[in-house]
Amino acid sequence: MGKIYLQMYSFMDGTMNDSRENLRLAAEMGYDGVELFGPLLAIPAEELKSLLDEYHLEPISMHAPTSDMVEQLIPLANALDMKFIGIGMETMLNDDAVHTFAGKLNRLGKACAENGLTLTYHNHTQEFLPCEDKKVIDILMEETDPEYVSFELDAGWCATAGFDPLALVEQYSGRIKLIHVKESDRVIGPQQPIDFGSVPKDEKGMPVLPEELKRQMEEMDKTNCAAGKGLVDWKTLKETADRHGCQAYIVEREYAPEGKRLEYLQADLDYYRTQI
Repeated sequence: MGKIYLQMYSFMDGTMNDSRENLRLAAEMGYDGVELFGPLLAIPAEELKSLLDEYHLEPISMHAPTSDMVEQLIPLANALDMKFIGIGMETMLNDDAVHTFAGKLNRLGKACAENGLTLTYHNHTQEFLPCEDKKVIDILMEETDPEYVSFELDAGWCATAGFDPLALVEQYSGRIKLIHVKESDRVIGPQQPIDFGSVPKDEKGMPVLPEELKRQMEEMDKTNCAAGKGLVDWKTLKETADRHGCQAYIVEREYAPEGKRLEYLQADLDYYRTQI
């Protein structure tokens, strides 16, 4: 049985805002380790390492809040003995932006490699949009150096976009080092990227989304159904991904009915222990 990690974004339901307590909860549920996100990155490195050691949680990776912050987070990743540092999403509004971002990934990946880290890029559904005569994900794979850039396949978003994560793992053998274990119960198709830079902000600097966009995003999140009820065959994906170089499997939950987030995260772990 392999280790199962938890992406700490999974606690972001608006009610569980104590980052230190969320680490304790992850350990109490039985997760082997975590992928760090957001507020946790503000905890001083020495304290964060102490908390992870206390709860026996392996910090496999972290998501930088933006691609521009990757290099400044390298010292924290090294202090925590991480293997990976990731970019959770990049807004690419046109084909030129895709090519430009591929070049940026190469530069950042080289900087990470020089410091003993592997850079990963995590997909949503937008990476399955057309780019010239291919898909965005194809351009990113083909124009980045495997020595410096790897990928974190979000299998749930891949399935939501209407594509087979198993086929992607086989097509790009050796490039996918991490997999987000996330259920999706239906195909919606690739969604257009959101230009958050043009979205108005509130007094706290948070984006104020139009109601229609907010509704669309909520519907996307709700494709994240209960464990075992989705489109992905996890046993087959795990067996195949292992053969093609995947090193870790990380549960991420976007949605749970109100008040049931912890119940769903526990059910996720219990089910995936039988699959992964």
